[in-house]
Amino acid sequence: MTSGPATVEMPSKNPVDSPSVPLNFINTALPSDLLKMIFGFLPASYLFVAPVCRRFRDLYEETTKEKKEKHATYVYSIASEAALQAYLEEQERRHHTYRTREDETSYIGAGCGRTDWVERGGVFNE
Repeated sequence: MTSGPATVEMPSKNPVDSPSVPLNFINTALPSDLLKMIFGFLPASYLFVAPVCRRFRDLYEETTKEKKEKHATYVYSIASEAALQAYLEEQERRHHTYRTREDETSYIGAGCGRTDWVERGGVFNE
């Protein structure tokens, strides 16, 4: 008996009869070479790619081995609130920052063009 990844069929939200797609379709349908090519075009994004699944983590590490950016994350490519929170929590956990959370939020916001983050952090209010 062989074991494979569990798939869960989601009910279609489309009223027209369309084929249902398993949840892990992207993980099984794309070949490794194509994923490596995609990961090669990303800015350093280990913090956001690696937790997706073991396959993504391993392929991302293989792809960035040549670039010598292993486990790096380019903070000025952060675009969502959830990604910002994940980055700040990771920095606090590792004690890698010499700035406060508010300072870090302002600096990241300034680098990626998010004025709401700059204002929230309050660093540039002087």
